[in-house]
Amino acid sequence: MRKDVIRREFLKLRLAGATYKECQHILHKEYGACFCLRTLKGWKSRFERGNWNLRDISRRPQRIRYRYTAEDLEDVIALRKRTGYSTFQLRQKGISMSESMMKRIIKGSGLSRGNKMEGIRLKWIRFERDTPNSLWQLDGTQREDGSWILPVEDDCSRYCLAIGEMEHMTTENVIQLLEEAIAMHGKPREILTDNGPEFGGNGKGENAFDRWCEKQGIRHIRSRIHKPTTVGKVSRLQYTIVYELPYCRNDLEFFRWRYNCDRPHRSLHGLTPHQVYFGWKRHKKYKEL
Repeated sequence: MRKDVIRREFLKLRLAGATYKECQHILHKEYGACFCLRTLKGWKSRFERGNWNLRDISRRPQRIRYRYTAEDLEDVIALRKRTGYSTFQLRQKGISMSESMMKRIIKGSGLSRGNKMEGIRLKWIRFERDTPNSLWQLDGTQREDGSWILPVEDDCSRYCLAIGEMEHMTTENVIQLLEEAIAMHGKPREILTDNGPEFGGNGKGENAFDRWCEKQGIRHIRSRIHKPTTVGKVSRLQYTIVYELPYCRNDLEFFRWRYNCDRPHRSLHGLTPHQVYFGWKRHKKYKEL
């Protein structure tokens, strides 16, 4: 029921001589609405002042001052379309508006890809190694054409050391990729993988991958079964590869450069993986930032 109808009925009752208490009782009985006496007296006072249409006055300001200009809006949309970056990364690129404002702009422009974690209670405990090359994470993902992509990521800095593209996910191909990464960046102390056969399965029997790790002096750590969050950093990198590769001309090495050197990382306090991996002594634990 519209309020102006109830107010009109109240004023009729009041002009007919009904008390405020009686009006209150009748309105509650007829319309199921309960108004306090102070509200009813306010209606009567506004009516007596004249020029009242019995409706509420809009609280919307006559002039709205937006926190961004039309040019700012165009910049956000253009940069999102060109890079696919999140609101945090867009802000690191020189756009001086809040992330919540950018989220509204992106959502209103139909460029939002949603939030898969919304409404999900997070139960895992985050871990992060203190130094680069302390731990590398590996996890492969299969494309629709059957080929595989295998990224290698440093746990401390999120630096993507290599991305292998292979027809078959075999132990030999994995070892070859790791040896190329080691030749470029040095040897890690530990390697973290899932329990895939290319990594020696559950490690209960003799396998080529564990023998190679032992020969290199690298400790091989396996994630718990049915616990994909253990290799969550490299799994998230896989999603980023799939989503952002079209913005990199579908070139994996161009993507790796952009991810390492150009793309700010929220977990690194706005630094890039390259800045942390190669400048760790300057940025360690971000105490100087």
